[in-house]
Amino acid sequence: MDSRQNLPPEILLSIMEELRDSTPSLETAALSPHIASYVNWLVVEQLDVREICGLIKDGTSIPEVSYLQSRDAIKIASILGSSVRELGISVYPLDRNNLEFLKQMKRVETLRIEEIDEVPIDILVELIQGMRNLTSLHLFGGEKDLHAEEYENDRLQVLKDITATPNGAPSAETTVDVPPLRLTRLTLDRTEHRLGLLKFLLDSKYFDLGVLKDLDLTWMQAEDQFRITTLDYTFLDRLFRKVGTTLNSLTVGFHFVGWCSPPHDQYIEHYTTNAVVSPLECLVNLESLCITDQGHNFFDLSVCLVLLDSIPSSSLARIHFKTLIDADDFTDMIPVSFSHPEEDPGRPWKAIDTLLRDENRFPVLRTVNITVALEFNSKACIKEMVDRVTAESIDQTSMCIVHLFEDNLTSLKERGLLNVAIVKLDLNFTGPEFVFWKWGD
Repeated sequence: MDSRQNLPPEILLSIMEELRDSTPSLETAALSPHIASYVNWLVVEQLDVREICGLIKDGTSIPEVSYLQSRDAIKIASILGSSVRELGISVYPLDRNNLEFLKQMKRVETLRIEEIDEVPIDILVELIQGMRNLTSLHLFGGEKDLHAEEYENDRLQVLKDITATPNGAPSAETTVDVPPLRLTRLTLDRTEHRLGLLKFLLDSKYFDLGVLKDLDLTWMQAEDQFRITTLDYTFLDRLFRKVGTTLNSLTVGFHFVGWCSPPHDQYIEHYTTNAVVSPLECLVNLESLCITDQGHNFFDLSVCLVLLDSIPSSSLARIHFKTLIDADDFTDMIPVSFSHPEEDPGRPWKAIDTLLRDENRFPVLRTVNITVALEFNSKACIKEMVDRVTAESIDQTSMCIVHLFEDNLTSLKERGLLNVAIVKLDLNFTGPEFVFWKWGD
């Protein structure tokens, strides 16, 4: 009997960890069917080799070379396809030349795609049509600069397509006669400017959103919104109305820049100005609401307040705030986010405390969680003595943050609803994604 058959997965993982810095060893291990059969989570990354290689002397482009197109890659993909359940894709360009490898992952349940700005709809259709177990889809944009002219052209094209093909099919070539995918979890991070993508997700031939339980939505920065003459809310409105009565968990994310007040958010205005007709009124069974800010900020509290005031609250049991700050900037943020009511009654956290303590408005509220990712870089410290001082200062800052929240959210603390967690985010080892998005449920 092959001795490798007796090695438990934990030992194999330890071996792989030891080999992580040895590319030849990893390549050899990757071609072993025995090792590949244990891979449940796979992230495929490929840079744009055209930017790396540039041009040859006569000015012509160097042909793109992709490992994903090689025989070895296709061979290992056929083995991985039977075991991979969670697949991350960060491939540029994502086109038909790279699809053969990715299409082998037919048992994927969770799919994450980066740089969705650049992925044509027909490529996306071809990629996922064989993933019949897919229930969790996460699309991330925001890498491409937004141009008002492109947005307007896209908007007009989508309107034209709707008129020409009312059933919403992307094209005759990509239409497939298979049951729609039943998604339970959906993430849309700065994708709302791709109106054709939203239209595709709402197409009942491809997706059944009637069982969607978890929606994570982050729209473009307010700065980008003001570059566009006419923002089109049609498809986001349809999404809320389509999933509103079944949705249990909603995450609304922002990318505010700096700790100063950001420009006016037009999406917030659209969804909160008139609560009676807002699509948010459809969220009648919402149990969990999370508000996140990934812009090194202690939240724009006016946004938090207006959202909490606009979303149906009779079933809300869990409210979660997540934010990211730089440890070095913490002192400057205190006066802005923790001002006393008499100084600035519209911004203090005490206003949040006053709102959430109303048991008539929030009759089943059980927990209010606040997660602060405290960002620092341990490699910035050279000497061991400095390392110890930095560790101590991070601990002190963490305790200070906890005390500030507990001192301002007194009603929630007294009722035992408040939980404040500090995540120490050493940029030398990980990034903000560790806090704001995680694999699996």
